[in-house]
Amino acid sequence: MPEHDTETRFDRMRALWRCGCAVGQDWLYPSHCTLCLEPAPSGICAGCADDLPVNAHPCPTCAQPLPAAGVCPACQQDPPALDAVWVPFAYAWPLSQMLLRFKNGGRASLRRPLAGLLAEHLVPEATQGVDRVLPVPLHAKRFAERGFNQAEQLAAVLCRARGLRLDAARARRVVATASQQGLGRRARRNNLRRAFVVEGDLSGQRVLLVDDVMTTGTTLNTLAREVRRAGASWVGAVALARA
Repeated sequence: MPEHDTETRFDRMRALWRCGCAVGQDWLYPSHCTLCLEPAPSGICAGCADDLPVNAHPCPTCAQPLPAAGVCPACQQDPPALDAVWVPFAYAWPLSQMLLRFKNGGRASLRRPLAGLLAEHLVPEATQGVDRVLPVPLHAKRFAERGFNQAEQLAAVLCRARGLRLDAARARRVVATASQQGLGRRARRNNLRRAFVVEGDLSGQRVLLVDDVMTTGTTLNTLAREVRRAGASWVGAVALARA
């Protein structure tokens, strides 16, 4: 059997095992807070949610935390492809550890509290007038390794909570790029060149992109440019945390 086929089969088996573990964790702790194990139907109790690091005074087009309300100098000098961005939390402990365990630690069960946080704490104007919601896609190889797309998990809960249309197949990641972690803004931009394809006609539509973490905004802005090429009249983005 070719080595590539063996690796693909192993990745699929590992993904199934992770999903099975997530189901088991949900069964063992169906209504308890992920952080303190107190009763919490949403997966995180009100007390722990109140203690999470808030993204105060974010820039309206890149969500960078600022000392006071306003547009950051970087967005003034080089306006991004996104019309608006909303990120309710800062990427800091304990939320940062929850997100790392969710994506890279095999803790798919954390989708419930994390998605609930985004749906509950995102301001209403972020989803007003939106025609469809596109989660940032994963490449097929990364999806096979992880077993799920974290952005799609968040987007699905958000759409159910806000009555929005989830369009998870519209955008595809066609290049298996290296991890963005540890890369600077320019390196991130080069890494994502021609990475996304958006299919179909989006003429005149308002499209909302969803990701889990926003660092420099390169991923979301790269995808936003492709969405605009498909005809969208407005492109916004939301994420759970801003690094």
